Amino acid sequence: MIAWIPFIVVVAFVGGFTVSAWSPRFGAARDRLALATDGLAAAGILFASRALVDWTSTTVFAWYALVLLLAVAAVGAVLRWRSLPPLKDPTKRTRRTVGAGFAAVVILGLVAVTNL
Repeated sequence: MIAWIPFIVVVAFVGGFTVSAWSPRFGAARDRLALATDGLAAAGILFASRALVDWTSTTVFAWYALVLLLAVAAVGAVLRWRSLPPLKDPTKRTRRTVGAGFAAVVILGLVAVTNL
């Protein structure tokens, strides 16, 4: 049962980014920074899952499905990018930018640790 937990986390992140990229209302990113951070998190966790999830012959199809879902989400993000403001609330620019930078460092660190 515990072996399925990383798989469920990966599905949740990739699925959440897909909803965020395509949906104008439900769970949608409100600005470009949120959309970029969601995309980086989904891609980073999917990439790190190569080392954390046992991708046997039965779950390798799920891997390809998740990669395809991430690609579809990236297309949705590209299509929504121009319609989104850079930041929804410019008064929180510094805090949000620092938070997004910290999240990027943590995600890239996770990818580096799990794949090196």
